[in-house]
Amino acid sequence: MAAQSMPDMMLGMGRSMVTMTQFNEQKQDYLDSAKDLEEGSEEYQKAMEACHKRGASRCVQVANMHRGIYVKAAQFIASLRGGTGDRGIPRAYTDALAIFTDHAPHKSAAEIAEVLKDAMNLGAWPNEVLTKDHTLSFIENEPIASASLAQVHRAILQNGEKVAIKAQYPELAKEVASDFFVFKTMGAQIQQMSAGYDVMWIVEDLEKNLIRELDFRLEAHNAETTKKQLSHLHPQVYIPHIYMELSSNRVLTMELCENMIKANDAAGLAAAGLDLVECAELICSTFAEMIFLHGRVHADPHAGNIYLRVLEDEQGRRPQLVILDHGLYYDLSENDVRINFCHYWEACCKKDRRIMSATGEHFAGALHRFLPLILSPWFIFGGPGIALKELRSAAKGQLPETIGMRDVADFIQATRQGGANLIGLLHSLGYTRGLLEALGYPEERRLACMLKYACLGQSKSPATEPRRLSWLKRGSNCLHLTLLQLQITTLAPFAKLLLKFTSLEEFPMGLTFLSGIGVASSLVLGAALAQRSIWDSRSS
Repeated sequence: MAAQSMPDMMLGMGRSMVTMTQFNEQKQDYLDSAKDLEEGSEEYQKAMEACHKRGASRCVQVANMHRGIYVKAAQFIASLRGGTGDRGIPRAYTDALAIFTDHAPHKSAAEIAEVLKDAMNLGAWPNEVLTKDHTLSFIENEPIASASLAQVHRAILQNGEKVAIKAQYPELAKEVASDFFVFKTMGAQIQQMSAGYDVMWIVEDLEKNLIRELDFRLEAHNAETTKKQLSHLHPQVYIPHIYMELSSNRVLTMELCENMIKANDAAGLAAAGLDLVECAELICSTFAEMIFLHGRVHADPHAGNIYLRVLEDEQGRRPQLVILDHGLYYDLSENDVRINFCHYWEACCKKDRRIMSATGEHFAGALHRFLPLILSPWFIFGGPGIALKELRSAAKGQLPETIGMRDVADFIQATRQGGANLIGLLHSLGYTRGLLEALGYPEERRLACMLKYACLGQSKSPATEPRRLSWLKRGSNCLHLTLLQLQITTLAPFAKLLLKFTSLEEFPMGLTFLSGIGVASSLVLGAALAQRSIWDSRSS
């Protein structure tokens, strides 16, 4: 593990004060913008949209100035929109901060050269040209990508092999140590800003994870482990080769993968002749296997780390998934979180309230009712007392309006007690779900794909290479998902009418029962729909 740098109190305080000033300005901006306006009115909505854009601009300014954990926070916010609609983070923020997935502020070649000396001989580059006596024959001065912790340069070894060199920002370790020192010192003030919530555990968790990410040797080890676990999917799933002899705790040299397309670039993938559904299925099944079978969760599967490219072999033209940035993984082995999550996912799909309640309480305490909704709005029927507005939101694929930010904060605190890193798991699922939504992947297909692997993972030592589910299990899964899909689509129109013409808050159980009869009478049609739309060969 890399040695930790000593914190600089003045450095951390200066950075935090700039951030605090921007926070207070934005807080006052919201108050002034909403003054004398009726909440929900057209004027109010326009004022809020304009305010969101100003706030997003302030966030971009702070992240550009401070880098490090501030860019990390920007990346996290940019990923939150998937599956929440506008009930999560306003679009102005997610759109503006999306640039930080691979175009964060970067350092000059001269500054980064000092870091590269940890692992290779570059002489006086960039002031002098490289010769045959140096490790590289060529390296580009400008990075091809830059993120929260490092930037990546294209280079060529003396033997002609093309490589990508990931170099950590020179002062990053010191900046991170200084920021966290100040955050912990200002714990009481941060709690006051957070409406009384004790958020210091977030700071502690973030610090622990960032320290791990700052050691690129650990990233190299993680990459090799993932490559081994997914070797049966090669070449359709690809992990670039790591040059260990040219790597250090601050430098990671890997094979250069070219002609890659961002996993959320639907237009680019289509232009390359790739089928979007096949691309989405590959992403969904790969990460489902990693979670449910191997219990290892990629912490940052955003569009800056997940790519696709064209693979042409004896099987024809198909997508190849390239997974980058293996700096941080969450281990689900603690407290049997992996196997419990497998059972929980199946219970949500099949509306098994007993398992949902018992396992949900273990994961999220008294607020376990919110957990299914975060996994999928389709899981709204897992608990009692369905609100009409919740049903309408579920049909739109959004978080219900009945869930406020305080509910979310309470939920996140509760999940921390669930063992392993459930919050990290939910965070990763949010990233991949956002990618799938960008490709137009239907929610019913995502649930079906995930359910397959959840069923395969329900043992202490599941097969390392996924096998085929029994025909009985496939049929059961297909039936339950069809029922779930039909129930959502059948009840949502009734909810809209009831909201418009009555004052009811809860959905009448009689209608739920009647719709159940209607669904049951349509099983033959439902099975046909499922055969066509949600249970293709990958989920069988």
